[in-house]
Amino acid sequence: MLDSVVAGLTSGGVYALLGLCVVLTYRLVAVVNFAMAAVGAMGAFVMVTLTDAGLNVWLALPLGALAGGLVSALLGLGLVRWFGEHDLRTKAAVTVAVFVALMSVGLRLFGNNTSGARRFPQPFDAPAFTVGEVVVPQAVLVSLSFAVLITVGVGLLLGRTRAGLRLQALSERPATAQVVGIPAPRLALAVWVAIGAVSTLVIVLVAPRLGGDFSTLGNLVTTALAVAMVGAFSSLWLTLAGGLLLGCLEGVTASLEAVQQYRGVLPFLVMVALLWWRSRHQVWDSEANV
Repeated sequence: MLDSVVAGLTSGGVYALLGLCVVLTYRLVAVVNFAMAAVGAMGAFVMVTLTDAGLNVWLALPLGALAGGLVSALLGLGLVRWFGEHDLRTKAAVTVAVFVALMSVGLRLFGNNTSGARRFPQPFDAPAFTVGEVVVPQAVLVSLSFAVLITVGVGLLLGRTRAGLRLQALSERPATAQVVGIPAPRLALAVWVAIGAVSTLVIVLVAPRLGGDFSTLGNLVTTALAVAMVGAFSSLWLTLAGGLLLGCLEGVTASLEAVQQYRGVLPFLVMVALLWWRSRHQVWDSEANV
């Protein structure tokens, strides 16, 4: 069992990173971004296309991240320009439409899960240490370190810097923020670029384990949303913990023959359980206040 849990951490760090990207987009620009994983997959496939053409992986990686950042920037620019004053549901619906469009374009350009799987480079595949019979690759340490770094860094940025206060004002009252002199469009665009670049790096990290096809990678948004729901789209630390928990659960179910074929539904079960628990909690609170 311990070996399965440790193996699950390989995915858990990446799931935490995906969830953090969702939470940060929500907290900083007030958008639930359903297109995030598809944007990251676009950047990742640009990167792997360049490596297939003979470009060094360490040169192709920043170019792929730049491509993901640019696609994300286009999405953010459209939201800021045409939907800046719309409510959260409208913005989320726009990202769903963009997700469908990106998946269609990606499958057209890069093939489906049977004909379009690519061999992604694995620069962090070397073993780091061994726990029991499980060899833990460097990718686990990289993903966990990256997730903790983002959690700590963003927490400090939002709570202790002027730029962080501006970003919080941008998400809560974008029109008011612009009136008082905060460059709201530029800040929002910078957030979108950063989220797109980070999403690309995360997708590149997880792609070798998931088969390297565009459809699978783009649909990781379901896992990202499940992890973000653990943190209620606000808590970075709970989101980090949720990603690790989901990875460990996946590792355990993979070792149990009776349920391993159903492990793909774990994100949905997590979302349903959380929605039920929070709805019950709200009912209890309302009854207690009567």
